[in-house]
Amino acid sequence: MWYDPNLFDEDLEEDADEWEENMLQEYGWYMHSILAEEIDGIHANYHTHGLRDNFNHQDLQIALNMDPEVAHSVFCTIIEEIKSGKKFEQGIEYTNIIEGYPIIMKSFVEMDREVLRVLLPDERGILPTRPECDECYKTQLDSIEEI
Repeated sequence: MWYDPNLFDEDLEEDADEWEENMLQEYGWYMHSILAEEIDGIHANYHTHGLRDNFNHQDLQIALNMDPEVAHSVFCTIIEEIKSGKKFEQGIEYTNIIEGYPIIMKSFVEMDREVLRVLLPDERGILPTRPECDECYKTQLDSIEEI
């Protein structure tokens, strides 16, 4: 597992730096999870660290309130592509990340750094950049820096 959902519990905080360093050395990246309940109940902040330094690629973010293990799985699939030399860019639909569904990425600022936010489709496969997308999925377009 390349992320620790309990990483920033008070008892574990002193171990966080060591854990992060171990993940960077072993995998070249790690995922940090901030659950929606910790922000505003609507937006999560799952994001990666290490991609810029180790793979010359922007780090990634998912803001959709979802299971962190699913977010991690999406990141793993994208990062395998990055390791193979693929560069992801904002505004392009990618259809090979989640079988049968498109994703699109958009640049956002997360904790004073620019990341590519992975925008996931609704249950019908409609991306949040389209008017007919389910409203719950359109929250991915919100700037969570202001919340």
